[in-house]
Amino acid sequence: MRTHSAASTLEQRAGSAAWWSTLEILARYGVQFVVMVVLARLLSPADFGLIAILLALTTIGTLLVDSGFGVALVQRQHTTADDETTVFIFTVGASILAAGILMLAAPAIASFFHEPRLVDLTRVMALVLPLGAFASVPDALLTMRLDFRARARAEVVASLCSGAVAVVLALHGFNVWSLAWQSIVSIGVRGLLLWLYSGWRPRGRYRGASFRSLFGFGGYMLFTGLLNAAAIRLQSLLIGKLFDASALGFYTLAQGTQQAPASLIDGILKRVGLPVFSTIAQDKARLRSAFRASLRMAMFLFVPCMVGIAVVARPLIEFIYGARWSPAAPILSILSLSAALWPIHVLNLAAIGAQGRSNLLLRVEVIKQVMGILLIATASPWGPLAIAWAVLFSGFFGVVINAYYSKKLLNYGAFAQLLDQSATFALSLVAALVGWMILQRAPPGPASMLSAIAAAAVAYGTLAALTRNIALNGLLTIVRTLREKSDTSIS
Repeated sequence: MRTHSAASTLEQRAGSAAWWSTLEILARYGVQFVVMVVLARLLSPADFGLIAILLALTTIGTLLVDSGFGVALVQRQHTTADDETTVFIFTVGASILAAGILMLAAPAIASFFHEPRLVDLTRVMALVLPLGAFASVPDALLTMRLDFRARARAEVVASLCSGAVAVVLALHGFNVWSLAWQSIVSIGVRGLLLWLYSGWRPRGRYRGASFRSLFGFGGYMLFTGLLNAAAIRLQSLLIGKLFDASALGFYTLAQGTQQAPASLIDGILKRVGLPVFSTIAQDKARLRSAFRASLRMAMFLFVPCMVGIAVVARPLIEFIYGARWSPAAPILSILSLSAALWPIHVLNLAAIGAQGRSNLLLRVEVIKQVMGILLIATASPWGPLAIAWAVLFSGFFGVVINAYYSKKLLNYGAFAQLLDQSATFALSLVAALVGWMILQRAPPGPASMLSAIAAAAVAYGTLAALTRNIALNGLLTIVRTLREKSDTSIS
């Protein structure tokens, strides 16, 4: 009876966390997407290219500053005041040091990319490192508590404030500086609100024992994060170095458009997956069941979305951003297909991490990301489109690698995982063909694109209902549970 009650409580917490996390990420990325659309019509591709270079550098800096401690706090579940204060002192101190190094290196960075404007931009963008470190512990604690309502408020307010600042600056001719200040304001406002909402204050002391204990797990997460960031951000750095800022701008816009839905599913699965999986990590059968159900539902929603973007990439780009951004369309198609299997990557890593096997995470990431980096570096001389193809092939390779240890730990390997998605793949293919046929027969324009999307969505949903798709049934059950919970709380 107690086990059943615990399971019910866990499901309710997970469902509530997923609900608020979904609302937060939808609102945040919705605001960011609208802002990106406005800025794409006000700024040049070169402006987006310049800021992409700096975001690549600051992302790596942020990972070095965090050093995996945030994830380590979440994975531990029960932390002391000394643990939390130790992480805070280290991350803030490291961020100030990293920001100083980045400022000093600004002339060398500008010289390397042959872009004089990068000197001042780099020095200002270095501020994102200490601003982000300021909220590292409150962010981790809210995630550990599955308190995504507070995170939702912080993220949405930060997105609204930074978006408003960026649009106003762009309208007044600040060009690339509007993008730089958007990043700074977003991180600063988010950090302040997370600090306030969490109620956390550094009440403990710095302890070497806490540092060593947390770094035992977090150190592996640092290296895996760096490898992952290197594979992703290397794309921007290579294009920025080998070609020009405009070419990088087209690639960045395509990547940003593809990452809008990818970031949604990534954020939800990472935030909910690791904390929830961690609570049931000792029960292998239960963990495998939760992993399998989560993967089915995530893939059911995600695969048709990414395949659909690949099909309508050109009319979508021209409709949203304008015809001058059309060179980004073929890049968007390939990157969208490469992201279709992203839930498999995320949930496999969450399941492994929940069991405290961060050493295996490092091993997986080393193999996967080294292969990805080699493919991207090899393809880079042939241009942004070739790099996108390299990302696609490295993604398929990564699925096999990610699932290798899930096979060993949970007896749920790549073949079984892909087989579970066979219905989703088949339905997505049929829906894509429906949309593609409409695009081929109808005159070009927004009307044909919207018709293709609507017809494909109807075909997908109808076929899923007729075949009694198990993932659809699971999603409907979650929706009914959340609705009943909402009705109960209101009454």
